[in-house]
Amino acid sequence: MATERSPDNAPFLYFAFGSHLDGSRLHLHCPSAQLLTAARLADHRLAFSIESRNTWHGGVADVLPSAGDEVWGALWLVAAAESWALDEQEGLHRDPPAYRRYPVRVRTLAGDHVECRSYRVATPDARGFAPSPAFKQTLLRGARACGLPADYVARLDAIPDNGFAG
Repeated sequence: MATERSPDNAPFLYFAFGSHLDGSRLHLHCPSAQLLTAARLADHRLAFSIESRNTWHGGVADVLPSAGDEVWGALWLVAAAESWALDEQEGLHRDPPAYRRYPVRVRTLAGDHVECRSYRVATPDARGFAPSPAFKQTLLRGARACGLPADYVARLDAIPDNGFAG
């Protein structure tokens, strides 16, 4: 799916739930990104429905609709000029695309409902893939730094990894 560069100069809100919970990872592609708050995406579950063979050597994060479940993440404010770079990093411009933009409505810690951009795997594999230890540690580091709830961080910590040590 080709996405045109927007002439709009307004920054956008981005809900990150995977490796971009870690600000140092997000800042590689979006140096302007400012963490606003932790936020909750209702009626979704965290999944690992795509495999990253070259970078992470295991499953990487996705969100799938799931009534009654929740995914916690970080709400970032990103400059419009970095939209293309974020799309590119998420694999929107690959053929076939890895992820697609996914508009979501999240609830902040203050109780506000916010419309923002996120991403979902374009063609999720229902079997799933275990994340590598490196991906899991990046996820945990970011979750702690973003102030996600302790019980959610514990759930992330309990996810089995694939043991890849390369």
